[in-house]
Amino acid sequence: QEEPQADIPSRWHIVIFMVNGKANHVGLSIPNYGLADLSLRGARIISWDGSSLPKGERHFFEIKISSPSDALEFLQRPCVLTLEIIKQEKACKGWSLTDDAPDFVRQLRNLRSRDPSDMNCVEWIVYALELGGLTMPLHILTPTELLNWCQKAYIKR
Repeated sequence: QEEPQADIPSRWHIVIFMVNGKANHVGLSIPNYGLADLSLRGARIISWDGSSLPKGERHFFEIKISSPSDALEFLQRPCVLTLEIIKQEKACKGWSLTDDAPDFVRQLRNLRSRDPSDMNCVEWIVYALELGGLTMPLHILTPTELLNWCQKAYIKR
């Protein structure tokens, strides 16, 4: 049995990447680990010094999670984006940075997927936050919806 990792900080940041003024992509900044990101490259935790960071202006929202080791364990597992999203990018290189891409998941479903083999970047991050102990609404599917939730959460503080 593995010992719990006491060195995993409980204060993380949801990172919203804005492209042309619109929420385009999301990740999680984990102190001492880097940026948890699900993109066309698959699930990964990358260094903030890396050259493969998502494009866009970054907005950070601090969150505190009660079970950071559970969330981190999930984020470190292999995972790929929803197949339909991959197909869109393959059909039109650069599609992921278009105005339509962030909301495309809404053409596929109305409630957030909790199936790790069928998630977009938002669903992946939000599921990890749930595993970390946060209660998250099932209607959050897009970067804009997560941004709105983050902004409302900050207003409530």
